[in-house]
Amino acid sequence: MTTQSNPEISLKILTLPPPPPASSHARVIGRNFIFMGLEVVITLVCTLLTTVVIARVIGPTRLGYFNLIFWLTSITCSVGSLGIPLTTFKYMGEFLGGGKKELARAVFFYNLWAQTVIASALTVIGMVAVFTLVAPAYRVCSILLVLSMVPNMITFVPSQANSAAEDAALNTLGAFVGAIVYVVAVAASLLLGWNLIGIAAGVLVYRTAELAVKTVPVLKSMKSVSRVPLPREIRKRMFSFSGLSTGLMILQIVIWDRSDIIFLKLLQPDIRQLAFFSVCFSVADRLMRMPQTFANALSATQMAEYGRDKDRLFRMTSKASTYVLLGALPILIGLACIGGPFVRVMYGPQYLPAIPVFIVVALLSIPRAILTPAQTLLYSAEDLGFVLRWGCVAAAINVLLDLTLIPSHGALGAAWANGAAQTFAALTIWGRVLLRYPVRIDTPVLLRLSAATLAMAIVVLGIVATPFDPLVKLSVAVPAGAIVFLVTSRMFSVLQKDDRRRLLVFSALLPTGVGSSFERLVNFLIPLPPAVESSR
Repeated sequence: MTTQSNPEISLKILTLPPPPPASSHARVIGRNFIFMGLEVVITLVCTLLTTVVIARVIGPTRLGYFNLIFWLTSITCSVGSLGIPLTTFKYMGEFLGGGKKELARAVFFYNLWAQTVIASALTVIGMVAVFTLVAPAYRVCSILLVLSMVPNMITFVPSQANSAAEDAALNTLGAFVGAIVYVVAVAASLLLGWNLIGIAAGVLVYRTAELAVKTVPVLKSMKSVSRVPLPREIRKRMFSFSGLSTGLMILQIVIWDRSDIIFLKLLQPDIRQLAFFSVCFSVADRLMRMPQTFANALSATQMAEYGRDKDRLFRMTSKASTYVLLGALPILIGLACIGGPFVRVMYGPQYLPAIPVFIVVALLSIPRAILTPAQTLLYSAEDLGFVLRWGCVAAAINVLLDLTLIPSHGALGAAWANGAAQTFAALTIWGRVLLRYPVRIDTPVLLRLSAATLAMAIVVLGIVATPFDPLVKLSVAVPAGAIVFLVTSRMFSVLQKDDRRRLLVFSALLPTGVGSSFERLVNFLIPLPPAVESSR
């Protein structure tokens, strides 16, 4: 499907309300940005706490096997969902944005039922695979991970329903509860000697807790909404969209979600290479989500704007790309610069071969970080045929490079293969958006941002090159890099007057102490002209 579908369905449910004012959008996006950012911080802290400790205690060999099983169950959940989570997000967002709550409710319960049936069936198949294919030493932890597929898959639906309602706070609470449960479970497991079995049990418990916390508010919000059957026309649209999005999900697994793990297992006799790749990918992925937070906060509003005001949707996409780059470039390039001391301090001598892998993964995560605004626009417009076709090309590139590079270069070859495919996919998707839709990139801002990032990288690399202890290098390089980036961003005027207005809207939504600090940061980065400042 390469042409844009008509989103207007002749249904006499409710008339379309007038578009809300821009300031309302800013408050909604700002609120979601805050809560999604909090969720990213929670996830990042828990990831670093758990992965570092697990990696040190378990060691790269056993961790390699565990990560393989964990990845397989997670990917099975994604593929087995048949595009239902994305379909929930797309159509609930569109109908809620158009004021058609009855249809949004019908979409939610239809997809929740379908997801539950699919989850149960895949769990049964997974259990058969565990008892026939998995080595006895890893059988119990594999059973627990397979059982965790049920809550994991079902959680996709209420999570996307909360996102479609533009209320990220509900998902943040679920993520927080799940994170606390998981950290406690991992700590207890390692202290009591339960090792991989205890960790797998922790995964099952935290996914169940997260499901409960995310589902309850959705069910409460649906109580007052009238029940209507899901119209046949919408079911047809959803089925078509779900089929295409399932294909895209499979491509996402190949290109974005570490499918290289399979080739590392098949083509590399050293199982440690699998651990090196997965550990580096996990850390870069969590840090990459920090700049993606704004794009994710905006994505729900993008979906809703498709049912309200398409011109505003295009303007949002343009500005979102700038803000995502503003976070992605300094964070990921800075991460690559401190790769050596970071791995030495956090993971120890067992993981020294992972240093070049860490650097490559960090740098080549930049294309993925900036993809979300463009991808959300294509999803909202149901323009998935193009993404599917060129995604197949990117997947082929990934597989061919894996087959070529992994036998001789192990995890480093997998990092290059995955990164090259991500770069190709990001370029084609953004190319489609820029050519087909009235979305433009602010080139002067991009050049000024690149200059500020380059200045930061030079300073950080200079510190890393000193003969000091790795912990000292890390302790000095991170704050020094942040200071240099902020100062040069002000010098080069990376942010403009309009950005000041938007950012100050965010500061008003923060707690008083945090909000005032954020406002001072905005005033530093985007100072008022002298004439305006003197009149205040």
